[in-house]
Amino acid sequence: MKEEHFFDEITEHKKKKRPYSLVSYTTDWNDKFEEIKKTLEEVFRGKAMKIVHVGSTAIPEIKAKPIVDILLIVPDVQDLVEEKEKMVGLGYEYQDNYIQEGTTTFWKSEDNDQKTQNIHVCFEGSEEARHFIEVTSYLKEHPEKAKEYEDLKIKLNEQHPNDYPAYRKGKNGYLKELEVIAKEWWKAKTN
Repeated sequence: MKEEHFFDEITEHKKKKRPYSLVSYTTDWNDKFEEIKKTLEEVFRGKAMKIVHVGSTAIPEIKAKPIVDILLIVPDVQDLVEEKEKMVGLGYEYQDNYIQEGTTTFWKSEDNDQKTQNIHVCFEGSEEARHFIEVTSYLKEHPEKAKEYEDLKIKLNEQHPNDYPAYRKGKNGYLKELEVIAKEWWKAKTN
């Protein structure tokens, strides 16, 4: 039986060949996160247990796609009918089970169809939520590994500037290893 990894699931849902860009780190991403967080606190009032800036835009000084990734932890992903309606009313699109079974992802795009934000909704205690937090935290506290990851992203962007799925696939092996390292690091740090 093939061992599955969190990042395999993300890749399966991103098959559309499209251009993408990597840009230098900016503190504007943190400001954008804080702005979005306020909206999420309002929309998911009473259900938002934790809202965390995750992904490359949360890691200081590395290049990233200019898309703010946010993890929203809720008690039950299935109980979000009203919240989904409110988010759609605010211009978001969404898909259930996008990154993994039992998750919902909201995204917002600009007029040019370029995503500007992804909101990954996971239930409390889920493996997916843990992965987001562990990997982002590990890279924030290990700048040499963050730089290594950035170097890989730049290399893949140069090789596949108009093929996001190829770029994503090229990162898979590294991300799988990083996931294991981050999990062990997190376990040692929190025990």
